[in-house]
Amino acid sequence: MTSAITPYTLPTAPPQQAAGQVVNLLNNGTMMVESEGRGWHCRRAASCLMTPELGDRVLIASVDGQFWLLAVLERAESQHPAVLSVEGDLQIAPQGNLSLASEALNITAKTSDCHIDTMSYSGESITAWVSLSRIVGKQCESVWQTVTQISHRLLRKTTQMEQVRAGQLDMQAEDYLRMHAQQTLITSDAITKINSAQIHME
Repeated sequence: MTSAITPYTLPTAPPQQAAGQVVNLLNNGTMMVESEGRGWHCRRAASCLMTPELGDRVLIASVDGQFWLLAVLERAESQHPAVLSVEGDLQIAPQGNLSLASEALNITAKTSDCHIDTMSYSGESITAWVSLSRIVGKQCESVWQTVTQISHRLLRKTTQMEQVRAGQLDMQAEDYLRMHAQQTLITSDAITKINSAQIHME
């Protein structure tokens, strides 16, 4: 009694389109995809923005003898962040509005250039840590309930007129206080008091 063994033949013709699994990531940006028991050397298509990772289930296609990875069908490690990457620059230009919504937003770049004609910001708090800050404009308006400023040195220069209107004004210097002008006028409605250990008037 003999038993017939049906041989299994691996496909030799490349599939026009098939699903497979990424088994190797090469240094030149290409990858090996296993499909139907064979490994196919694929390049990532420009339309595939999501970066494939090891174990991902992907869609591949053959065009003129070149295998292309068209899309990531299913991620192997869904808990890891998905990465969208392209070769060269990327510009997003919708015909309408562009909205981003997430639990957290992280932006990292060496340089940045932002131009917005009109901008409105609202939030609970904002914190900035910078080495140097420059703001140049024609007019600045600021309304706060409480303003606190702490610095080692403060230089303020006004070429024309500076006016201060306060309910109470308290100025105190630990060492030295100097007020000088070509004309000085000090007036009060009730009491003017000068108190010191020595008073010199010339």
